[in-house]
Amino acid sequence: MKMRKTACVCAALCASLCAAADPAPCAAITVAAGDQARIDTPVAVALPPWINAARELALFEVRDGLRTEAPAQVAFGPVRELRWILSGATPAGTARRFELCYAAPRGGGGVRLALNPRTLDVSVGGAPFFSYNHAHVAPPGKIPPVFIRSGYIHPMFDPSGRLLTEDFPADHYHHKGIWGPWTETTFEGHDVDFWNLGRKLGTVQFAGFERVESGPVFGRFRAKQEHVDLTQPGGGKVALDEVWDVCVWDVGDGGRLWDLTSEQACAGASPLFLKQYRYGGFGYRGPKEWEGDDYKVLTSEGHTKKNSHGKTSRWCAHSGVIAGARSTIIFMCSPRNDRFPEPMRIWESGGCFFNYCPVQHREWTFEPGKTYVFRYRVYIHEGDIDAERAERLWRDFGEPPVATLEPAGSK
Repeated sequence: MKMRKTACVCAALCASLCAAADPAPCAAITVAAGDQARIDTPVAVALPPWINAARELALFEVRDGLRTEAPAQVAFGPVRELRWILSGATPAGTARRFELCYAAPRGGGGVRLALNPRTLDVSVGGAPFFSYNHAHVAPPGKIPPVFIRSGYIHPMFDPSGRLLTEDFPADHYHHKGIWGPWTETTFEGHDVDFWNLGRKLGTVQFAGFERVESGPVFGRFRAKQEHVDLTQPGGGKVALDEVWDVCVWDVGDGGRLWDLTSEQACAGASPLFLKQYRYGGFGYRGPKEWEGDDYKVLTSEGHTKKNSHGKTSRWCAHSGVIAGARSTIIFMCSPRNDRFPEPMRIWESGGCFFNYCPVQHREWTFEPGKTYVFRYRVYIHEGDIDAERAERLWRDFGEPPVATLEPAGSK
């Protein structure tokens, strides 16, 4: 009797382990590479209402009858998305197949976000990547206090820990690592400059987090920001509400990849008029070491530092040397942006400054009740500029693989 009971327990345990190792799928997903070969490419698919995204979900790739778990993560919002990395190489014209199951996913690794009193710190695979300054950062030394600001990224590092941003540079105190104010604008009859803080006409400030999340595939935060007209009586008035939706991917290829989506809307019933101007919008101030002959620029259209200002691009790569080692950062502009491909502001001489400026060629009026969305991707790697690599990365962003989802067993 005792032996029979033990056998039953063992059989039940075995069945349980088998079920845990091979959960039944609730959905089948196909990812088509398209006409572009893919390497370690971020993928996303919308989750329909019949999938309970509040439950634990595990993703498995199916190849030659074998199932291998692929780390995946749900991004919540108006549209729930399953996001993962199409790991390794996927040849052009091929498709890969996955199964989504209600099961505990594999943990470990990934992107971690740590919220501290002054910064939101992002790490990838345990290594520091960048910090988002949600608290006001006071100018150091004898820099005037008018240059205080919040709501920007600095410091940001390459995979080996070399600093790739600069804050309060001596030639432009208002440059802030990675930031995004408009310059020449008009609001309620006032000329407002949110970029040049020294003019005391406007600023941008952090206004709260909507979401902060870490995970095995990506870390993400949504930060509210306010563009404030300082010319108004009573200390200022918010002209523009903005949300930064930042997603940092663990691509596993030794590089650093992240997306910035800026959602902007008039704060009230008054429009914001953006004058045609040579800079304003998504900006980057690079490290002070990036200057002279060692500092290179290349765009998707083949322009360089000497002739890229005022031109448009799908992507723009910047490369320089720090402590004898070269790094490259690639900025990518989405074809979903209203004014794609966007014009660029790049210094023809001197150090590293980059700006995608949608109003460089013509003015723009932001109307109340509308949301204006700007989408960018940034990739950082060690070594020199590789145009073929940059083009592949942009196509992953601008022309991503197509993922389709259907109920399991529907075919």
